[in-house]
Amino acid sequence: MKKDDILEINVTGLNSEGKGIARTEEGFVIFIPNTLPGDKVKIRIKKKKSNYAEADLIELLEKSEDRIEPRCKHFGVCGGCKIQSFDYKKQIEFKSQTVRDSFIKIGGFENLNIPDAIPSENIYYYRNKMEYSFSNDEWVVNVESKEKNSFALGLHVPNFHSKILNIEECFLQSKLSSDILNFTRDFFKLKNLSIYSTRTHSGFLRFLIIRQCQNTKDVMVNLVTYEYDEVLMKEYSESLLKLFPAITTIVNSFSQRKAQVAFGEGSVVTFGNGFIFEELKNIDKQYRFKISPNSFFQTNTIQAEKLYSVAEQFLELNKNDNILDLYCGAGSITLFLSEKINKICGVELIPDAIENAGENAGINNVNCAEFVLSDIKDFIETIIKNDEYTEYNKVILDPPRSGLHPDICNMLSESNFDKICYISCNPVTQARDLKIICSKGNYRIENIQPVDMFPQTYHIENVVSLSGVKIIN
Repeated sequence: MKKDDILEINVTGLNSEGKGIARTEEGFVIFIPNTLPGDKVKIRIKKKKSNYAEADLIELLEKSEDRIEPRCKHFGVCGGCKIQSFDYKKQIEFKSQTVRDSFIKIGGFENLNIPDAIPSENIYYYRNKMEYSFSNDEWVVNVESKEKNSFALGLHVPNFHSKILNIEECFLQSKLSSDILNFTRDFFKLKNLSIYSTRTHSGFLRFLIIRQCQNTKDVMVNLVTYEYDEVLMKEYSESLLKLFPAITTIVNSFSQRKAQVAFGEGSVVTFGNGFIFEELKNIDKQYRFKISPNSFFQTNTIQAEKLYSVAEQFLELNKNDNILDLYCGAGSITLFLSEKINKICGVELIPDAIENAGENAGINNVNCAEFVLSDIKDFIETIIKNDEYTEYNKVILDPPRSGLHPDICNMLSESNFDKICYISCNPVTQARDLKIICSKGNYRIENIQPVDMFPQTYHIENVVSLSGVKIIN
């Protein structure tokens, strides 16, 4: 086999990134995007390595019986819903197996009982946050009908860092969100404004972030630019509100960072309070959360309630528990657990999130919670060095997709908490981290439960509880 070879082959599985897996008669593995188990396909080898190859799909010869018609016209080009053509029941099976494979192959764990993922109530219109990027490097679908390097506002095309597809309709958030997106693109395109470039470190427009709460119906529009333009933002805000009166606040965040991250170093509120409220319902209580532009909040509100309920169950809470909540964000997990425990301490690096978390505790009359602004690694090092961690008997953590710093894993591996609950949206890094945490023999995996927060994508959230192993000398 070599580059540019053309083959006909059957797809038998999916990898953790949603790419089809096919094997030659000799067992050589080929990864093929936009294919599903059961497809028979014609492919062209794009890249050949010693133990696998990557290929492009040329033609779908026979469709899998689990293949359905994708709802979105951007499917196959946009980098978002990569498995939208897969029947949802099969999506759940695939995601559940992804978790199992990660813990066996990456973590080296054996004999674990990993149930199927809890499915999402809504498989469309479930996200409460969407981030769109501006670019003058538009991905052109029909070359003949488009001018080169035209104005784009949308989502990234896979494998092309700067290429942005103009999204006209997205089924992940709402019709209102799509309408705001299209209006914003048209508004700024007519202004002939510059778009930020990492190459030149110049340009005005950077990102559009739309937050739309599912339980309160609050809507935030956050335009991220290189700097603040008062006259322009006033015109944009007034025009938005005339067409979309459901918007409850408009914010202009600005950032001069070179990194293309939709995060503002500062912000100006042009309409409303500059924040929104969302609610999470526990069996015992309903909690209300204030969310600022830079705050982290689970993107699927309805599933977040299920996710947190699983974590609560795994932690086996009681009124004597003192809990550390690492990567606490705006305090959603912290407060969700607060009713059944003695006290809880949330730790987070983002100042806006910690400020919101403290406010959220006051809004919900929670007196047993405190919040600390700190790097997580520094915080753990400090409390272990000063022997302060002994006042806490349980830990819950929900880090970014990249997982935990190895030093954090090593420190946790030598601790003696009764329980550790690890929530992750990346089972691969989660399994990697838990392998280290369990390596000293102080902890063992007790429970695992995947929860589907992201239908139509290959992503899966996973909750794992570790039980402390009491060492008897």
